[in-house]
Amino acid sequence: MKLLSNWKDVAARAWSLRLIELAALADIVLNLVPYVADVLPWWVTVALLLAAWLGRLLAQPEKEAADGNKA
Repeated sequence: MKLLSNWKDVAARAWSLRLIELAALADIVLNLVPYVADVLPWWVTVALLLAAWLGRLLAQPEKEAADGNKA
């Protein structure tokens, strides 16, 4: 396994990772703060995870730029 040379650029565009982190935060808040569970619907975590899945599928770089191999 090798770290990407442009990992900062990749992390800046990693919307799927950001949405997964938001889903984890929403799940933690829903379970720890009883008042928020009444205001925030239970499906917010599921919606954020689905958005992360879609973001991962739709926001893909071109193949040559992604893996550096010429196919």
